[in-house]
Amino acid sequence: MAATLPPTNGAKAARVLVVEDEENVRVLLNDAFRAQGHEVTEATTGAEALDRLDKGEFDLMVCDLGLPELSGLHVARWVKEFRPDLPVIIATGFSEMIADEDYQKARIDQVIPKPYALADVLAKANALLAKQAAERRETVMV
Repeated sequence: MAATLPPTNGAKAARVLVVEDEENVRVLLNDAFRAQGHEVTEATTGAEALDRLDKGEFDLMVCDLGLPELSGLHVARWVKEFRPDLPVIIATGFSEMIADEDYQKARIDQVIPKPYALADVLAKANALLAKQAAERRETVMV
């Protein structure tokens, strides 16, 4: 069993929703986030992701674009409508098929093209979590 390390973003452990229909990729992301001390919830379809989002609180969502039932773009739009402060990372092997303006309209925080390095996903995730923590501190201090 791998040792759990403290989050590398200097913040408390985050609640991460990983939405990925490919089991091997989902397991890798789950293991990587857990190894950094984060709590991970998984979903394999867009509809399952919305169900998890409806029932739980999360600090970050990492979502595949091409999902069964509802696309990652639909899930991201729902998030930004009902949980606008939740950072969203979309991972896709089809980034060139979606116009940049569609990502901007959906207010997606990061788009990561597949195939990707796990370290790149973690670095971007930790940067978003650190930014979110800093914004919360500023809001409390004001």
